[in-house]
Amino acid sequence: MKTSVYVSLEMQGGTNRLVEALVLRGFPVQVKNDFISLRNGSNRDYEELKGFLDKLNIPVFWNENQFQLLVNRLPLQKVREIVRYKGRNYQFHAQGYHFKWRTFANRRYGIRTNTTELCPYTAIMVRALNEAGIVTLSGCNGHGHHSPNFQLSGVYYGIWFSLIQKRYLNDLSLNYTWKVRLGQGFSPSKVYACKSSNQQWDMIKVLADCEKMALTLTSHASDIRELKQNCFKRGMKETAESLKSDGQFNKLSGWMKNKIDAVQ
Repeated sequence: MKTSVYVSLEMQGGTNRLVEALVLRGFPVQVKNDFISLRNGSNRDYEELKGFLDKLNIPVFWNENQFQLLVNRLPLQKVREIVRYKGRNYQFHAQGYHFKWRTFANRRYGIRTNTTELCPYTAIMVRALNEAGIVTLSGCNGHGHHSPNFQLSGVYYGIWFSLIQKRYLNDLSLNYTWKVRLGQGFSPSKVYACKSSNQQWDMIKVLADCEKMALTLTSHASDIRELKQNCFKRGMKETAESLKSDGQFNKLSGWMKNKIDAVQ
């Protein structure tokens, strides 16, 4: 697994360099025989990617839902343009049922997001969380002034991420410490970065953390979705909703962990 941002970019050919840059910007692309395509991309995803490449004047040839880079080299300046491409404000209104146990137990995948609307440096993590079935509404890189963070769909997903974090992400060497703050009522839960008193917010370090976490989540996405499906059932609603409504989040977390342990 890659361990840093811009790994060996100086030595890469144009195609691999483009793939690396697109992945870091949140486009889940893959390459085979010099053709690049999206993993599980919808028509909307492909239209967005085509528009993105056109806007940045990247010369490519499309053959149905795959494309080739028409030059041998891709300048590092163009790589930076891709990775740093600014998102834009967007509204996502979560209905009340999104925060219910029934929705949490039934849903296997997250939500589809428009990659170009997501903040750079954290977009890769938003896409990976949703692919792993952890419904993530938005992400913010902090813009160098405040804590980078991700908004998850309610208490259940906040606890679920904390349990997945301990299982899959704890051994990663990260620049910042990533914590979970559980939402109250119909408020999102938040995954946020914490820095030490002598640290500054560094966007490249934020991206490096997000890349490591995202690649790990993506590689285990099907296992994470299956684990959730096997552990949590609609019939557990009464216990889950009771603990949630009473604000007993520690007990709720322990109860959910026990459900995981029972199937291992």
